[in-house]
Amino acid sequence: MPQKTAIIIGAGPAGLTAAYELVKSTNIQPIVLEMTDDIGGISKTVNYKGNRMDIGGHRFFSKSDVVMNWWQNVLPIENTGQNSNDGQTISYQNKTKKINLGDKQIDSAKRDDVLLIRKRLSRIFYLGRFFDYPISLKWKTLSNLGFYKLTKIGFTYLWVHLFPIKNVNNLEEFFVNRFGRELYETFFKDYTEKVWGLSCEQISSEWGEQRIKKLSIKKALNHALRKIFTGK
Repeated sequence: MPQKTAIIIGAGPAGLTAAYELVKSTNIQPIVLEMTDDIGGISKTVNYKGNRMDIGGHRFFSKSDVVMNWWQNVLPIENTGQNSNDGQTISYQNKTKKINLGDKQIDSAKRDDVLLIRKRLSRIFYLGRFFDYPISLKWKTLSNLGFYKLTKIGFTYLWVHLFPIKNVNNLEEFFVNRFGRELYETFFKDYTEKVWGLSCEQISSEWGEQRIKKLSIKKALNHALRKIFTGK
């Protein structure tokens, strides 16, 4: 029986993982096609004259412990100078996980195949001001938006909950149903289209269900009110 071949587009984390698993677990021969001279996609770190730079503000995270454990076995954790016997706490996708580093900690100055640990601060620059990312319901966020913008956001949010789009066919309709049109056009539309190079009308609604299924205005309001009255 002739050997099967799999063509994989892109040498980013997903493409490399697929190729590795095919080689390890099947008889299928993978061929990875990459248009650039480097591998790693938008997750790679470039070493330029001793300076490590990420291509964009990208971080590796997954909601799946299986995926996180898989990558930690492939890329050892960076040595942060802490006692590895004490373990270390890492956070990803609003989850905190205690990991036992053991002997897997590696000096990132000596090796490149290391999972780097960095403190992060992600923000959106909009209307000449910085907003937290993901968007948080704080007084600073509300004051940055202003009364007029907040009124439009509130009105369109209430409107879509009274008259929701019944048959959601694309990502734009998903966003509008979830957040209202004004909030969608303020924070989601341009960013999503710049990242993926497609109109939100051309992207499946399933993308939104997977990527932001836990993000909602109701949860943000509940969290904000609880923090105001309980301080937690």
